[in-house]
Amino acid sequence: MLPSFYLFDRTGPTVVEQIVAIPLSESGVSAVEFAITLPTLLLALLGTFQGALLYQARAQFEVASQEAVRAGTLHGANTEAIREALARGLTPLYTHGQNLEALARGYAAAKTAAAQANIQILSPTREAFDDFAELTRDGSGTPVHAIPVDHLAYRQTRIGVNSKMSIQDATLLKVQITTVQPLVIPFIDQVGRGLYALKQEMGLPSIFGLKLSPVMGINGQMGWGIPLQTDTVMRMQSPVLVAGLSSQNQLVQHPAAESVPGSTPPASNMEPLPTSPNDLATISDDKAPMSDHICNAGT
Repeated sequence: MLPSFYLFDRTGPTVVEQIVAIPLSESGVSAVEFAITLPTLLLALLGTFQGALLYQARAQFEVASQEAVRAGTLHGANTEAIREALARGLTPLYTHGQNLEALARGYAAAKTAAAQANIQILSPTREAFDDFAELTRDGSGTPVHAIPVDHLAYRQTRIGVNSKMSIQDATLLKVQITTVQPLVIPFIDQVGRGLYALKQEMGLPSIFGLKLSPVMGINGQMGWGIPLQTDTVMRMQSPVLVAGLSSQNQLVQHPAAESVPGSTPPASNMEPLPTSPNDLATISDDKAPMSDHICNAGT
């Protein structure tokens, strides 16, 4: 007969049953659940803050775009004048303080952002310039070869052969401006960096509906942001010069919606913006436009 210590007690649960029956600690389960949900909650919270900043940037960017295009109407559709006015309009977005030093830093950051912005004049085009350009005078009275903006109500409404538009339409300045608003909230910028790398690796135009783009900060470091785009139309207040105008073929081959911010070549013949209404020299009304554009009252 076997000793008693070789005999198994079958009256109680087995070792496996005892291990399975051990209750899990509720505090441990809560810690695991918190560790799983914390990144999601943090992403949602910080994403909300970043979305609010993007909304603010969008509103200021629209105001800056209107100021920029207004400067373009005063300087013959000069892209460099548009860019400088865009920097002035973006200065409040980058100014964090109420002293001159903060204003100087904000203006420097705004100039960096404006330098990387893509500015494309959609209308008028070079074809419109070829159709309607004539010898006229700019704001300083200097004779220039440009699309005139005076006496538009009395000019013929004939359609240009090359541009397929009238001179009244050719004096409407339509500008599309694209800039990249950087992601500045911690953790969100790293998420943007990862999404941009994934987009580049997969060759997708966007990921999760976001068209992320790289942007250079004022400190020279590369960041990632969300492109913002505006389309603004204003009536020209000065003769339209050929510098800065694109042909219709260029607009088709390189649409503004697909262009890279910072690719707009600057113009070199920019005049300073007027500081007072007295500085705005205009063409007097007693100078009639050229005869080939005058409506014939007898017809």
